[in-house]
Amino acid sequence: MTIEYDSNGRPHARRAFNTQVCEQLNAWLGGFELILKRMKPGNFNWFLHTMLFYHTKHVITEQKRKARSRKKEEEEDEDLGLDQELEASDS
Repeated sequence: MTIEYDSNGRPHARRAFNTQVCEQLNAWLGGFELILKRMKPGNFNWFLHTMLFYHTKHVITEQKRKARSRKKEEEEDEDLGLDQELEASDS
């Protein structure tokens, strides 16, 4: 959601879409096209919702893993900087 203002300056919420993410998701779902084409509507809806649920869990897990990795790298960089300062002060 984004906040926009009307002609009177009043704020209102507006939906925002990330079209690149939509394209990536559609490409991923395209891999299941043959399976989905043969399903009845009830099974189709269940399968689609289930796959989206697991895909969302996977994406969130990957984001957390990358954030931990970046944090670890930053801490290592800070430690390396302190080691270099200590070596310079010993000289």
